[in-house]
Amino acid sequence: MNVNKTKIAIVLMDDIEVSNGTVVRVDHLLEVLHDKFAITVISCSEKDSTYSERWNDVRVINVGTTPLRYRSVRFLMKLYYILLWNLSLLKVLLKNRFDVVLCAYDLLGFPGLYLASKVKKFKVIYEAHSIMAMDVEEKGYTGIVLKLVAELEKFIIRHSDFVIALSINTMEFFERYNPNMDLAPVFIDTDIFHSNHKPSDQDKKLIGLIGPFRTNNLRQKHTLESLYTQIDKFDSRIRFLVIGLCDNRIEHPRIKYTGYLNSVEKYVDCLLSLDAVLVIETVASSGPLNKVIEPMSCSVPVFATPKAMIGLYWIEPGHDLLVFEKSAMASQINELIFNDVKMNEISKNAREKIERYYSKKANQEKLLRILQSFT
Repeated sequence: MNVNKTKIAIVLMDDIEVSNGTVVRVDHLLEVLHDKFAITVISCSEKDSTYSERWNDVRVINVGTTPLRYRSVRFLMKLYYILLWNLSLLKVLLKNRFDVVLCAYDLLGFPGLYLASKVKKFKVIYEAHSIMAMDVEEKGYTGIVLKLVAELEKFIIRHSDFVIALSINTMEFFERYNPNMDLAPVFIDTDIFHSNHKPSDQDKKLIGLIGPFRTNNLRQKHTLESLYTQIDKFDSRIRFLVIGLCDNRIEHPRIKYTGYLNSVEKYVDCLLSLDAVLVIETVASSGPLNKVIEPMSCSVPVFATPKAMIGLYWIEPGHDLLVFEKSAMASQINELIFNDVKMNEISKNAREKIERYYSKKANQEKLLRILQSFT
């Protein structure tokens, strides 16, 4: 680690080796920051990380298990793991010297991080990936749980030195609590998610659903069940590919599963083999979804429900992707997916919109300016 560079720690309450929205965001941050700053990732994992092999100049500190893995355990046990995570963070942050600590959407670990900042005097940047209180309410939580999440989120925003919002709706919601805020949207490397898309022939079409799909995740469970219950409504020439980890598989001649993909390259190859991607969201997230912008970057048309669009600005339904209610999705796909003129138009518009607003090239300078302002 270069002692002359600004020392930045990225706190991730997840395993850096897995693939989900939060981890993908951290990975993209490293693409931009790793050679400009001395970066340490503080990650939850019970094993030694091999992640540093991808970034030789990034230090990874694994501090044990993550509370997120224990959604199914009793309340007191959840509190135990949350306390353990905070104590682990305190130990690492007090033992090391950092100039800036970036908290990647970790509400539960923020109290430990905040206490350490008062001792070590580092600056705290919080990345607001969505509005957690809204997400919790969307999942059906009310009463004390919802109030606790809302108050904790307000505390975090107010006590951060700077807040990075990933979408305009998130920034507009939180700027009343902290004026030191800016927008740095979800972004991807459009050179990696390239547009050499080769769709299949007119007689057969392949549609992808992007995971992971875990049975204990309400949003992911509903997405998969929507396909399984409606499969017979789709044109018989349409097949489906479920991409990524999937806990609930069924035997069906028109559905195949990739299983967990251990590289971005394999994932991109899967996307490029598709004629379209289907994103069915029945429980909305207030933050933008990578599973929408990644295929768009590869010029793969996306069919999505309205709740999949929340947090995605600049992208126009009917122009850059196709948006329908779940009940109408099968009939609309049957009608449109064999229309090559329309699909090619959507593909072209999607790629152009991602390059303009959601690419690494379009966003990296702003992100660098934010971090460099703390040096």
